[in-house]
Amino acid sequence: MRKRVLQFMCVVVGIGLLGTSRALADPVTVTGGHVSAQMSGGTFTLRGDGFFLSGAPPFGYQSGIWECTPCRATDRLNLSLSSTASRTFDDLPGEFNHVLYDRTYLAGRLEFTAGDMTSAILDAGQTSLSMPFTFSGELQNFESFAARATSGSLPLFVATFTGRGIATAHFRGPFADPSGPLFFADRITYDFAPDAPLPTPEPGSLVLVATGAAGFLARRRARRNSSPRP
Repeated sequence: MRKRVLQFMCVVVGIGLLGTSRALADPVTVTGGHVSAQMSGGTFTLRGDGFFLSGAPPFGYQSGIWECTPCRATDRLNLSLSSTASRTFDDLPGEFNHVLYDRTYLAGRLEFTAGDMTSAILDAGQTSLSMPFTFSGELQNFESFAARATSGSLPLFVATFTGRGIATAHFRGPFADPSGPLFFADRITYDFAPDAPLPTPEPGSLVLVATGAAGFLARRRARRNSSPRP
């Protein structure tokens, strides 16, 4: 009788394991890479220990900065440097947990959190602004396109992400207009750096944060330019 009970328990446990998606044990810390976020396009390249993913989100990036399409400095809009890419990411090769995949069928979100800026600073000599950001995300990988599209399908694995770096908002302009020069939000770039400063929530420190972020980027460029090349 005891033997039958043990066999039954093993079968139940086995069925439970088969019906559970395999999650990666720890969040992946993205330590390198570059993201160019645009309203209807953009790209991303993310790197970490045993992890690599590069592609373009089919639905672009959602961000409050697109309110400046166009805007004027006199509008004094409060523009966010945060953005999100979500839904599906098709047919991307990648590496997860040191395992290489020729093709993935991913669904989830990539979220970049940064501070706000005001359009009042925009002029001919000021068309970009940098500040720290933090990164988080979750992606599920399915066996196929059909499995991902089928309600109730379990993913092969679920990966979560963390990271940080420097975000830079880029604007086009000024363009002449009778009511004042016009600017257009072009893109937000996110450069990952594990030693980047963390974002600060105090609005009054925006100038200090932007100055510190710009100095951090300048030091990184200087180190890169001074490094010996093969």
